[in-house]
Amino acid sequence: MGDRNMTGDEFPKSRSGRVIELGKIMGAIAAIFGATSLIWGMTFGPLREAYLMIGDFVDRFARLEVTVAELQQDVARANGEDRVIRQIQGQSYIREPVKQGDNVVMTMVAARTKLGVDCRLTDWTPIFTDELNIPTPGQRLNAGRAPRQLSDDTQTLRIEMIPPAILRPGRITVYLTLTYQCPTENGTTTVQDRTDTLAYQLLPAG
Repeated sequence: MGDRNMTGDEFPKSRSGRVIELGKIMGAIAAIFGATSLIWGMTFGPLREAYLMIGDFVDRFARLEVTVAELQQDVARANGEDRVIRQIQGQSYIREPVKQGDNVVMTMVAARTKLGVDCRLTDWTPIFTDELNIPTPGQRLNAGRAPRQLSDDTQTLRIEMIPPAILRPGRITVYLTLTYQCPTENGTTTVQDRTDTLAYQLLPAG
């Protein structure tokens, strides 16, 4: 049968053929040795530090992307842009004095955010809390009327509400729960939002 090389083919008998075949074998051995040397260098040798530096750079870049995304979310949250509406801080309030049996009038200064610019308000409910710390829903004064829609420009709204009769005199807080229909790729979806909490002093009747 004669000698066979590593590929199973017959080893050439001519001198030039043997030289070519030996060259191929030596090239394969050199490639294997080179790959082994590279792996050794990255694991134990002088290339290990460079390999670790590259890996550390990739990890830091990935962490930077996450940090930037979190920062963008924090900025949006701080500016109120992660909500449907954005109130101007310190400009909304409850008109006082308010006595037991009176309706409550809220002056709200707000605008829609970029997130909520295409959303439509479908319902809202005032939520009152007294010293017992039990949130209790009130009523809209004109429950049958379609809710007024905010634009993306800052607006001042007068909102009149009927508080629950069980509220005790003292410090009261109130906010509005808001229900929106917002467009999506597949139609619309319901989105819940709320206003900032406002406080007022409820006086005894009489």
